[in-house]
Amino acid sequence: MNGLSEAKTIRRLVLTGLLVVGGSVIASVVCTHISFMDGSANPIFYRDAMFFAVLIPLLIAPVAYGYIAWLTWRLHHTYAELEVMAHTDALTGLPNRRAFVEDMEGRLRRAEDNVLVFAMVDLDHFKRINDSMGHATGDLALRHAAEVLRDSAPAGSVVARLGGEEFAVLLAQAPDSACGTEPEAQLDVMRQRLADLPLIVPGGVVRMTASFGMAVPLPGEALDSLLRRADSALYRAKADGRNRVTRAA
Repeated sequence: MNGLSEAKTIRRLVLTGLLVVGGSVIASVVCTHISFMDGSANPIFYRDAMFFAVLIPLLIAPVAYGYIAWLTWRLHHTYAELEVMAHTDALTGLPNRRAFVEDMEGRLRRAEDNVLVFAMVDLDHFKRINDSMGHATGDLALRHAAEVLRDSAPAGSVVARLGGEEFAVLLAQAPDSACGTEPEAQLDVMRQRLADLPLIVPGGVVRMTASFGMAVPLPGEALDSLLRRADSALYRAKADGRNRVTRAA
């Protein structure tokens, strides 16, 4: 839960609490007064009754509402945590496929202000790591790759894990760089960084490289089409020797 959401929730709970307590007092006072409208009651008794009509709701309503507010707050926190879990890859801490697809779809609808550059990333020969060093080392390698890709990505970029040894990168470029080589250069920095930073584990040194398939969305292009073009570029990068950035036609 972010700070803004917390502040809004607290403000809403406090305002609701004030309304509940105030409404309880008013309702109690009005009902008590109505019960004395025949005028037969002793004024002192009426005064005492009105006093307790105010006191009792002030004692009971805050406690009752406080418990309800606490349950509401816990439910809100639980929902926020579940929402984060549903959009986060448990192994690497990166956004997962669901989060990335939702983000991409939203950005494609708002692509007028910048040019999006999408890349699919696949770790080269990752199966060899699992087979030769075990799945525990494979998990460490995935975390290491995720960290390197995230830390070497340009500011404002999104790096996500799509599944297995496959990652995705989303760059937001200024419109005047759409036809230049800057996106390839940025992705190549990420590729080189991963190749230069091996993972050191008790069983030895794990060196990794990755192949990148890059695509720039065409006007009005759907996400499925963009993913297919990036995947084709990734396939060509693999076929051409791996450890390279290949741009979709």
